[in-house]
Amino acid sequence: QDDAEAVWWYRLAAEQGHARAQSNLGAMYGTGRGVFQDVVEAMRWYRLAADQGDATGQLNLGFMYANGEGVSRDAAEAVRLYRLAAKQEEAAAQFNLGLHYELGIGVVQNLVQAHKWYNLAAARFVASEQDLRDEAMRSRERVASRLTPAELTEAQVIGKGVAAEELVAQRLAQSELDPSRRSLERESTGSGFHVSAKGHILTNAHVVRGCTEVRIPSVGSVHVTAHEDSSDLALIQAPAATSHIIARFRQGRGIRPGAGVVVVGYPLRGLVASGASVSTGAVSALAGPGDDRRLIQISAPVQPGNSGGPVLDTAGNVVGVVVAKLDALEVARSIGDIPQNVNFAVSAGSARAFLDDNGILYETAPSDKAVESVEIAAAAKQFTVLVECWN
Repeated sequence: QDDAEAVWWYRLAAEQGHARAQSNLGAMYGTGRGVFQDVVEAMRWYRLAADQGDATGQLNLGFMYANGEGVSRDAAEAVRLYRLAAKQEEAAAQFNLGLHYELGIGVVQNLVQAHKWYNLAAARFVASEQDLRDEAMRSRERVASRLTPAELTEAQVIGKGVAAEELVAQRLAQSELDPSRRSLERESTGSGFHVSAKGHILTNAHVVRGCTEVRIPSVGSVHVTAHEDSSDLALIQAPAATSHIIARFRQGRGIRPGAGVVVVGYPLRGLVASGASVSTGAVSALAGPGDDRRLIQISAPVQPGNSGGPVLDTAGNVVGVVVAKLDALEVARSIGDIPQNVNFAVSAGSARAFLDDNGILYETAPSDKAVESVEIAAAAKQFTVLVECWN
């Protein structure tokens, strides 16, 4: 064994763009085998490999970000890289992703997702990695003990890779035989918006929670295929033909405080106009109560029924999902004054992570050209829908 000779050959291939050689060379620099240890140089080669889609490079680069080696610690970037490698069946990345979801590091805590990734890792580790497989299995069981029966079933289903379309078909067949679907009454309403050409609609989890049936007036009965209570997001599956226009998420740099926003939704259903309502305002802060970075604060007026609707920037791209308005009466009791237009939305980053976790192919677009609010509203009304909860 000659580590220095290995470094020479790895470098020769790496400089010609060979991704696996780049990843291996990064490992040599990271461990100091055959060369002086240099974590910055290791990062450089890992990044080159990762940019070419090499799963090992993505895993190792994610590890560097997670631990702050050769770069400032960035748990969210580590999660992003682990996810890329995990989708290529890199077992260690799957395990690390499970750990981040279990602890809520760099991502919204989600025990269902943690169980899924631990389960995939346990199945993927090879015989020579028995200790790692055992650790993944122990982690999976630890998380399973904290899940409800329904959550455990969901984790097992998504862990086996059952397609959303199959789930929809199963639930539809079951609901058609369910007598509780008869004589239902509309209990509450919210908003949602199309995020994929396959009919996926994003809304709030609380909009569809506890509903015997979820309906969209122009479509009929639809099915909730995924939900995440920690971020208050849910995914609805409607027929693909229900919308030819879908929302696009803001690309590149995130929105800044003071930037203008447009909110579209269906507030106060039955009390105001039946069509979609539009309000405008600005981003007040990039965090919610308790400095919660999953949320952004907006000044655009929202009312009951706006929940789940899109928050759009001045280019018409999604920067958030309306989730709540501050309880003005409760605050008034505390501080003696009534706050005005203090409302919150799930950040676009949290929404996109939720869609990524559920394999949804959404679209993004640059926000380099401002559009008139009336044009944004006209486009948004074509992909924003009323969501009804029936019980």
